[in-house]
Amino acid sequence: MNTVSSQLIIAAIVGLPFMAFLICVLFGRRLKENAQYVGTFCVLISLVFSCFALAYVAGLLPGNVPGEGSSIQFSVHWIDLGPGGSFSMGVDIDHWAAVMLIIVCFVSLMVQIFSGGYMEGHPRFAWYYAVVSIFTGSMLGLVVSPNFIQAYFFWELVGGTSYLIHGFYFEKPAATYAAEKAFIVNRVADAALFIGIIIFWRETGTTSFSGIASAAHAGFIGSTTLTAASLFVFLGATGKSAQFPLHVWLSNAMQGPTPLSALIHAAAMIVSGVYLVSRTYNIFVQSPTAMEVVAIVGAFTAFMSATMAIAQKDIKQIIAYSTISQFGYVMLGLGEGAFTAGVFHIYNHALFKSLLFLLAASLGYAVGGSSDMGVMGGLKKRMPVTYWAFVIAGLSLAGIFPFSGFWSKDAIIAAAYDEGHYVLFALALFTVFLTALYIFRGIFICFWGEPRSEEARKAVEVPSIMTVPMIILAFLSIVSGWVGIPKGFGLPIKDVFGDFVQPSSFAQKTLHATPQNFSFVMAGISVLFGVIGIWLAYTVVVARPQWATAVGRTFPRVHAFLLNGWYFDLVYDRLFVRPAKALGGAVRDFDLRGFGGLVSGIGGAVSWSGERLRALQTGGVQNYAFAVLLGALIIAIIASAQYSFLVVALVVAFSVVAAAVGARL
Repeated sequence: MNTVSSQLIIAAIVGLPFMAFLICVLFGRRLKENAQYVGTFCVLISLVFSCFALAYVAGLLPGNVPGEGSSIQFSVHWIDLGPGGSFSMGVDIDHWAAVMLIIVCFVSLMVQIFSGGYMEGHPRFAWYYAVVSIFTGSMLGLVVSPNFIQAYFFWELVGGTSYLIHGFYFEKPAATYAAEKAFIVNRVADAALFIGIIIFWRETGTTSFSGIASAAHAGFIGSTTLTAASLFVFLGATGKSAQFPLHVWLSNAMQGPTPLSALIHAAAMIVSGVYLVSRTYNIFVQSPTAMEVVAIVGAFTAFMSATMAIAQKDIKQIIAYSTISQFGYVMLGLGEGAFTAGVFHIYNHALFKSLLFLLAASLGYAVGGSSDMGVMGGLKKRMPVTYWAFVIAGLSLAGIFPFSGFWSKDAIIAAAYDEGHYVLFALALFTVFLTALYIFRGIFICFWGEPRSEEARKAVEVPSIMTVPMIILAFLSIVSGWVGIPKGFGLPIKDVFGDFVQPSSFAQKTLHATPQNFSFVMAGISVLFGVIGIWLAYTVVVARPQWATAVGRTFPRVHAFLLNGWYFDLVYDRLFVRPAKALGGAVRDFDLRGFGGLVSGIGGAVSWSGERLRALQTGGVQNYAFAVLLGALIIAIIASAQYSFLVVALVVAFSVVAAAVGARL
């Protein structure tokens, strides 16, 4: 594959979803539900071309010469700032980026097929496919970006299109509020990211990921400045990936169509933050402080959001909090130097998380659009495909052997222990227990017991156009992790993922990384914690439901604390929202009463003077003569003020004349 053909293929991968967006927008009224075929066909071709890109970087295509299959790189000159530098636009697809292209395209394909049944009959059907297409294209553009400026453009485009998803049902006030909240919180994150980019550019003269890493290694940027810039970039990533402290927007972002939540959580918006950290890993590894912060924030976020998920009453909220928690694991892995384990979890998470949200959509579709677990129950026999797919996805999420989540999550936990981060290890291990508890609590409430509503009693399995993507993703949620079975596990299976997606040699040397053998002890402990969580969920929901009631009554404040997300919204409202509103009100009042009053006062004074002066325009010649005489007398008085006698005489004369004229008037 020569340079021209590779450029055309990459252009097609990114460009086809944008073309689908334009077609759906321009011809949506004519296409109606046929818009599904446009969006699905374009993303399918992007997926095929992504497979070609993966084969190329892996050196598997015929004609590949030694060393040619390492990456796809090309760029074009974009902006020249003279002495200030220049910017380019281009493509840089290494092994990890090639895998990410397939993840985004495949998840989008599954979502679009599923949505054909879920959105059937909706008046904005074509607009739905326009949004999912531009969302997919935006993330693909971010994946291939070789520098911060190009990445920032697609970063904002990913965010902008995600707000269209949050507010898709704009008729509902909750949907518009969710879009506004996500927008505001991410503005903070994006501003931080932009500050980090400016610092890097000022210190190194480039925005290229590789260029900044090389300049930092050569000493062109001080360690303190490097750490500060890296932390600003990381703060930007915490916004997109909903990590502490900018995680608060995600709990409200469930107002859009549920299938699109699968794309947001598995392969696009929320993935973009952790992907950016992995993409700029050569920069982060040069700052031990930044790496430590990434690991600590990741471990804390994983634990924090898992506790929040335990008390939720909405199945979509449970899955949403699980996304925050799982990407906390990813940040923990990246921060502690386990690059391959971290990105491996992104890959596995994309499959079982997209499945979980499609399953939540299936439940909502069957019970009249609600995701409240209080109206479900007894769906195990009524929706067997959905039930068993949910069990598979739950086992994978909980990290139970041999499901996909086991292989990546346990590698992160083991790495935390091996690196001596025992507190982070304890948090991550306890989070395994919490994860199994909250996801199987949701499964048992939704599918076991008796139906809790008329909709649940009438529920049936969803149409095949929706079950087929679920079955495919359920199968992959079992086997996807098998490509990363570690060599020390004792099976005659090669660690394909670990050999293919590795940190750069520079990062390995910087971290002094050495291959880690599989730990049966750590794996056994992790699985045991997960099994205990499943058992406890079964006990408090099915076997001993009175236990859950008793705990809630005994610790009502703890329950409220977890249900309300540790009251972060309340804290942020007191610290930021209310002061911002008060400041805005003060500025508004000052504008109205200060500047507005000044302008109104000047206008009123001019109007009052005009009204008074208008009385002088009488039309009488004698009045005008009097005014001329009066002016002349005033001038004479001023000119001869030094002669007091003359002044007195003029004043007397003026008085006589004024009296005479007044008598005539």
